[in-house]
Amino acid sequence: MKKLNEIKDGKLYYNGYDLYSLAKEYKTPLKITFLAVIKEHIEALKKSFDENIKKLQYPAKFIYLNANKANYGFEEIDTAFKYSDGLETSSYYDLLLTYDFFLKHPEFKNKYLVTNGYKMNDYLDEIIRIHHEGYHIIDIIDSLEEYEYLKKSNLKLEIGLRIHLSSQYSEDGVMNDRFGLNEKELEYIYQDLVNTKLNLTTIHFHQRGFDFELDKFLINFHKTFNYYIKFNKKYPSVINLDLGGGTPLPIIEGYDYDEYSYKLLKLILEECKKNQVTVPNLISENGKYSQKDSTVNIYKVVAKKDTDQIPWYVVDSSLLIALPEMYALGEMVRVEAINKLDTKKVKARLAGITCDCDDVYYDKKDEYLLLPEHDDLYIGLLGTGSYQNSMNGKGGVHHCLLPEEKDLVIDVEGNIKIRHNLQTIDEIKKLIKFE
Repeated sequence: MKKLNEIKDGKLYYNGYDLYSLAKEYKTPLKITFLAVIKEHIEALKKSFDENIKKLQYPAKFIYLNANKANYGFEEIDTAFKYSDGLETSSYYDLLLTYDFFLKHPEFKNKYLVTNGYKMNDYLDEIIRIHHEGYHIIDIIDSLEEYEYLKKSNLKLEIGLRIHLSSQYSEDGVMNDRFGLNEKELEYIYQDLVNTKLNLTTIHFHQRGFDFELDKFLINFHKTFNYYIKFNKKYPSVINLDLGGGTPLPIIEGYDYDEYSYKLLKLILEECKKNQVTVPNLISENGKYSQKDSTVNIYKVVAKKDTDQIPWYVVDSSLLIALPEMYALGEMVRVEAINKLDTKKVKARLAGITCDCDDVYYDKKDEYLLLPEHDDLYIGLLGTGSYQNSMNGKGGVHHCLLPEEKDLVIDVEGNIKIRHNLQTIDEIKKLIKFE
């Protein structure tokens, strides 16, 4: 995968762009989205799997889906749609939006449309309607009620089954997960499916990706693959294994995706040969992997405060606006100076400009960051492209009424566009219905 970070003349370049020069030209607080990174991430993973499919003589294909929920920006989804094999939705409204993308791109009508999440009747009715229009839609069934509703439609609708797995990532150690069908429900469907017109093609599980751990992945994989074996032997229509999300993220550059894809495909081949079942197409629903690295936030250090032993560098916005995943989920985000990188580093901590004790950032292990001196210093938050827009309320009212940063997008050809300028107080007053 292409290396995104590069240091030249004491400045940080990201995807080939001098972030310091962009910050000086467009002013901070600034958010920049590089659509080419989305394209390159998709192409790199597809290439890795496709090459190993040939090397291993794997008799099926790799299917790359963009998980829309990671970023609902129009350009972001549109770019992902062009280079992926399809889109994945997580709610009724997500499906309504996704259908519009398919209408916008009639040339992509045969791409995959996979629907996830708990579904009430409005969601299911929309799935049925889209099926009638001839799109390649696969509904991943999450509950027995959903199965019964679709069975009554008397349609040859393509479906998958989401396997319930105990959560291995809960902080309190409680092994719980609300998603999927339990053993009893799966057994009922296994016996009952012959009485329906439903076309079961897919066995699905979800693997968390931002803190990928091989041992946990293998536990989930083997439990799910046992169901693939069982259903494939009775229902030859079962030809897809859907990993959900879970593609490891290149948080530290240098992750070996060729090794990852090779070992995963080899594992599936071995399991299929041992159990004498059809080798499945491998579906991967990528959200964070598609979108996360496409965006950076840039702030200027506007002050230094020596209230503690380690000084505070105050930036010209709220860190809470740009780091919702870190504060909500504890997800790692790369925070680095983007200029003066050839100068002496000192211990410092970052603080937002707000009146909030939680509006801070530093390495929790070391209890500080190593940064250049604060004069004319700019800070980059790298890899903020997933969930930031939805979790911080894009276009809405933000922490301590601070304005949403200027939003810059650079397309795959290198054209720069301002999507919106720094929010004004008049725009904010309209949002809160100030009269």
